[in-house]
Amino acid sequence: MTKNINQSAPEWALITGGSHGIGRALALECVRRKMGVIIVALPNDDLQHIEHELAAINGAAFATLGINLVGEGAVEEVVAWLAAQNLRPKYLINNAGFGRGGLFEDTSWEEYRTMMQLNNQVMVDLTYALLPVLKQTKGGILNMSSVEATLPLPYKSVYTGTKAFVFNYSLALRQEFKYHDITVSALCPGPVITNEDGLKRVKAMGSLAKIAVTMPEDLAPEAISGMLKGKDVIYPGFLVKVMAFFGMIFPRRIKLNVLEKMFSKYRTAEDVGAEELEAAKK
Repeated sequence: MTKNINQSAPEWALITGGSHGIGRALALECVRRKMGVIIVALPNDDLQHIEHELAAINGAAFATLGINLVGEGAVEEVVAWLAAQNLRPKYLINNAGFGRGGLFEDTSWEEYRTMMQLNNQVMVDLTYALLPVLKQTKGGILNMSSVEATLPLPYKSVYTGTKAFVFNYSLALRQEFKYHDITVSALCPGPVITNEDGLKRVKAMGSLAKIAVTMPEDLAPEAISGMLKGKDVIYPGFLVKVMAFFGMIFPRRIKLNVLEKMFSKYRTAEDVGAEELEAAKK
């Protein structure tokens, strides 16, 4: 499924997973700044909803492509579709991804594999495929990491591992791409409620998570501003900045022991980490 409406925007941003949660909030923020948005997401009700939402905004420039990004040949299909639609993004926002918490062995290997594919492989594949265009448009890349990238969380080992990859990959690539006049930024939010599963995790973690949690629309302005300014790491919100600071200064052994105790509720909390795969892929 493809759909294009009003493509007369001076600058375009491609957002993976842009139909739901943080991706949707980032897309709406880009439109608010008079940018065109290209939303690449699963062909489901969320995508239809964001199409209707954007169509109702006067002057909004947008295009959508419904596709499962972990499917075989998906990235090649995205690149071919962009060329056919004559869309040349200046900004690439690699947002699509999902996470899960709980005992390591309680998650299926298939779900871990999909998590690593979507959180890491798709991001690298799409960046590689769109680099020739980005070299010409000379814009920026925003990769979705997490404040947890520097906090190796017990009971979220694979998820935090994928976000640590995003964090280090983004900073390293930033040094290479400065010679192409392309900025690379890592977005590192704290706990964000994007669906019912996120609400379950917040309830399981108790008062600490409730204090730190935020909503997608609250972090989007700072995230897009950081991308446009070419910041290296974006920690949206004061509490997230505090979390990141203490995560860096605490000795690793003490930090891991504290984190294990904090997140040990994952051992007994019922279904606190299982995100619906189709929804989480956004």
